[in-house]
Amino acid sequence: MKAIRLALFALAFASSIHSSAVSAEESIDDRTLILLVGPAMEKNTVDGSKAYGTSLAVEFTAIEHQLEIEMETQYLSTSNPKELGAQIIFKKPFELASDIELGVGLGPAIWRKTSSPSSGLQSGVAFVADFMFWTTKKVGWYLSPSYTYGMSGGAERVIGLSVGLLFSM
Repeated sequence: MKAIRLALFALAFASSIHSSAVSAEESIDDRTLILLVGPAMEKNTVDGSKAYGTSLAVEFTAIEHQLEIEMETQYLSTSNPKELGAQIIFKKPFELASDIELGVGLGPAIWRKTSSPSSGLQSGVAFVADFMFWTTKKVGWYLSPSYTYGMSGGAERVIGLSVGLLFSM
């Protein structure tokens, strides 16, 4: 819980130092490699369980204005089992304004409950909508709702949300 509060504080601080506006000549093209860091939350729609943790992702532009690829890993914790997961998301980018982007995509996801009797590797498909808000040319914040449809044993259905800071490299 402290990590979530710290990340939200950092998010508020980054937003407060927002330069008056991101210049018009900046665009998605200037941000070919992006690091995303922040807290993550998930709720299983089958059994109602919730998990909280951290998310770390790297995103790069594969085809300008057409395809971005995001590789993400999450470490989530509930009252008992811990969960380690990863996904590769193929997204179509949309520039909503000079400092606001939307990426919609899907891709394979894998996860493993590390402290559970059923600790086998599970897989599924993740659907994601990334909203990125750039406060400066190199720093911003993001909001990323997701839905994961499990396809292996247990067939989990999970709604997720990740919020945090992003850095253009």
